[in-house]
Amino acid sequence: MSTSMMKKMTCFLVLSMIVYCIYSQENSEKSLSDIEKITGLSKCWSEVKYNFVYFDKLSFDWDSLYQATIPVVLATKNDFEYFRELQRFIATLKDGHTSVSWERRDLWNNWATIPLLTKLIEGKMVVTAVLNDTLEQKGIKEGLEIIQINEMDVHKYVSTKIKPYIHSSTEQWMNLRAYGREATRGKKSEEIRLTFKDKDGKTFSHSISHSMSEKNLSSKPLFDFKEMDDNIGLLKINSFWGDNYIEQFDSIYEKLVHLDALIIDIRNNGGGNSNYSRYVLSHLTSETFKMSDWSSPLFIPAHASWNYAKEWYSQKSADYNPVMNKTIFSKPIVLLINEGTFSAAEDFCVGFRNMKRGSIIGTPSGGSTGNPIVFTLPGEGRIQICTKKDTYPDGTKFVGVGILPDIEVKETVSSYLSIAQSDVDNTLATAKAIELLKSIVSRK
Repeated sequence: MSTSMMKKMTCFLVLSMIVYCIYSQENSEKSLSDIEKITGLSKCWSEVKYNFVYFDKLSFDWDSLYQATIPVVLATKNDFEYFRELQRFIATLKDGHTSVSWERRDLWNNWATIPLLTKLIEGKMVVTAVLNDTLEQKGIKEGLEIIQINEMDVHKYVSTKIKPYIHSSTEQWMNLRAYGREATRGKKSEEIRLTFKDKDGKTFSHSISHSMSEKNLSSKPLFDFKEMDDNIGLLKINSFWGDNYIEQFDSIYEKLVHLDALIIDIRNNGGGNSNYSRYVLSHLTSETFKMSDWSSPLFIPAHASWNYAKEWYSQKSADYNPVMNKTIFSKPIVLLINEGTFSAAEDFCVGFRNMKRGSIIGTPSGGSTGNPIVFTLPGEGRIQICTKKDTYPDGTKFVGVGILPDIEVKETVSSYLSIAQSDVDNTLATAKAIELLKSIVSRK
C-alpha cells in the first residue's frame, strides 16, 4: 500500500473514531424518549400512591406535583438531568427509605465527589479528612471550615443546590448527607471552588477537580473491640450486614464476658439486617425482649368502591428469646448513637431500650427504617418505596424523629476529630459513657 493511501486510511479511521465518540457521547447524554420519561415519572407517581406507607401524612397534593413535574422532566437535556429531577420529585416525600437511583455506569462514572470528607459540626461545614496528597500540600487539612462553595455562602448553597435532591426523614440525617459528600459532588469534567477558613480566621480558596484521585479509605471491620481501663470494654459495631456475621460476632463476644461494663458504639452504623441486630441483642438479656411493632397499608378494590376507610395490616412485635447455651452479658451497658445511626441500627436501639439494659448517649439517630419495595424505571433507573411503618411497642414514633438519647451529648470540632488525629476515641460521648459506667460499677 502506498504512503499516500496509508495516510488517507489513517485520516479516515481517526475521523470515524471522532464521529463515533461524539455520537456515543450524545447518545449517552440523551437516550430516553419523551414517552419513556413520562412513563418513568408516572411509574413513580402511581407506585407511591399505592405503596408509600406514609402517603396519608403528606401535606401537599401529590397529583398536582406530578402534573407540575411533567413539563420539567420533558425539558431535561439528558438522562442524568432527568434522573436528578426524579430524585427531586421523590425527595418531597421526606422519607429516608424512599428514593430514586440509577444503575447505568455511564451516568455514575461522570458523577463524582472530591477527595475530602466533610461534616456539619457546631453549625460549621468542617473538613474531617483529606484524601489526596496534592490537596494537603496546598494547605487543606482536617479542621478547616468551608465557608463558601462556588462563591456562594455554604449554607445557602447546601439549602438550594443539594438538599432538594436528598431523601430524608429528619433534619439530622439530611444534614449528615447534605454537608457530607453530597455537598461537593459534581460532573467529572467540572471543578468546584471551595473557600476555607482556619482557626485564626484566615481564608483562602481552591478549585478542585471532580476527577482528582483519592486515597483508598481502609475498610472498616464489622466489629472493633478495645479493652479500656477499669475493665470497661468498647465494642464498635460498624454495620449489621456482612459475611459470616454471626461467626464474627461470636468470636468477639468471647472477649466480652469477663468485663465489668461495656460501651456499645453504633454511631455511623447505617444498618443492614435486623436479624443480625436481634442476634447481638439476644446476648444482652436473660429475659425475652421485644423489637418494634409494624404496620402496612392494605388496598382491597371492592372496599374502596364502598368508600371504606383506609385499612391496615398490623403486627405486634414477637417475644424474642435470649441466646441459648451461652453466658449472658448481664453487666452494665451504655449505647452510643448519633445522626449516622440508621435503619437496622435504629431497630437495635428500639430493642435495647425495650430491654431497659442501659442508657443511650449521643444525639438523635437518623430516624428512618422500614422495608422498601423496588420497581424498575426506563433507562436502568429504579425507585424504592417504604412500605412498612415501625414504632415502639407502645406506639411511640421514631421514624421522622430519630431515636432520642437518654443523655444528649453533642461533639465539638476538636472532640470529633480526636479519633482521626490520635487514633484514640476521646469524643465527649465516649467520655460521658465511661463516667456513667464507672459510677454504676462503683455502687455495686
